[in-house]
Amino acid sequence: MRRITLMRLGATVAIVAALLAGAVAPRSIVEAQSGRQPPKKDVEKKTEKKAGEKEGKPIPEEPQEPVPPVPRSLKDEPPLKLSTQVVNVEVSVVEKKTGRLVQNLTQKNFTVYEDSVNQEITNFRSGEGPATVVLLLENNYSRRWMGNYYDGTVAQQVFQSAATFVQSFVKPEDFVAVVTFSMKPKVIQDFTSDSGRLYGAIMSGYRDALNFSESNVYDALAFALLGGKAIQLYDEGAGPSDYVGLQEVEGRTAVILISLGIDTFSKITYDKALKIIGTAGVPVYVVGVGNIFYKKYEHQWPPQYSSSWQMAFLQLKTFGERSGGAYFPMTFESELPTIMRSIEALLRHQYSIGYVPTNSRRAGKERKIAVTVDVDGDGQPDTKQYELRYRQRYVEPDDNPKK
Repeated sequence: MRRITLMRLGATVAIVAALLAGAVAPRSIVEAQSGRQPPKKDVEKKTEKKAGEKEGKPIPEEPQEPVPPVPRSLKDEPPLKLSTQVVNVEVSVVEKKTGRLVQNLTQKNFTVYEDSVNQEITNFRSGEGPATVVLLLENNYSRRWMGNYYDGTVAQQVFQSAATFVQSFVKPEDFVAVVTFSMKPKVIQDFTSDSGRLYGAIMSGYRDALNFSESNVYDALAFALLGGKAIQLYDEGAGPSDYVGLQEVEGRTAVILISLGIDTFSKITYDKALKIIGTAGVPVYVVGVGNIFYKKYEHQWPPQYSSSWQMAFLQLKTFGERSGGAYFPMTFESELPTIMRSIEALLRHQYSIGYVPTNSRRAGKERKIAVTVDVDGDGQPDTKQYELRYRQRYVEPDDNPKK
């Protein structure tokens, strides 16, 4: 299995929630860089080899700790010419009556359409497999304008539940990274399968008081999926570093976002964030913590506040649905462990379907995906009995993007 190297700490993102004040004992940068690196996604077939690539020599893998790589912008390599695109779709099949996840299906049970045209399935994988996940946590509850309503036990419950979830979720072949955000994303832990290190990182994030009142949800999601600039918790004076996004990672991937949902001053718009999510092919599982505050205090807020909350909830739900993930509004903090177990079940029991589009156009336009399932094998889609969750659109490559 090939591995990609993330820049310095490497990470890309999703859970959110709350935070309390407190000091964090600094760790060495070497320790923060200790995560293993997930394999790079082979979304397109290459028609030219990289400069300097040698025939017949396997690329050695680091057994444990990889060396931080040079940012892509600094690599002395010519751009690759890409031709055939492989579209990957992660599909969950849920029995509507019971909510049970349907397992043990084969490629023959599925049919894929793109813009209403039947596509040949070229890649298929089912069952449990390794996952690459970014936990993206909002970390500034007490500094927001709803600070008068802030209950510190919510932050503690959210971070504690997230840390406990990671301990039970991560397996030897998994890669999990932890990122918090307020105004900017902050890497707490690089990709690793060390459950103890992940638990400690999340609890360190809970004690981190160096954040701002802003909550740039759109920017944080874009960072998790596309990569970009971020700071790391233990060396704020080092400045921003480059990171690779989840959309370039091969295999089963996901962002788990825990957030109030109200964006303040993101550089990108909601529509741009939605386009990025729809293009990345990475499920986003959203836990809406803001629902706790809304249910408790909506009677104290003026009408414009209630409208802002309702709009935020709708946007979070759309992020989940558009990406092929899910949205979980959390009314009580005690619900979080159950929600996290539901997310784990969805992640572990997806069918990965790949196809090469019959349409070779490369003009940056949106295409619609439709997947049907025939569980009983009678040749007819079982749409009444089963619900399919998957990303329903993507944006094709653009050979001549506008500058």
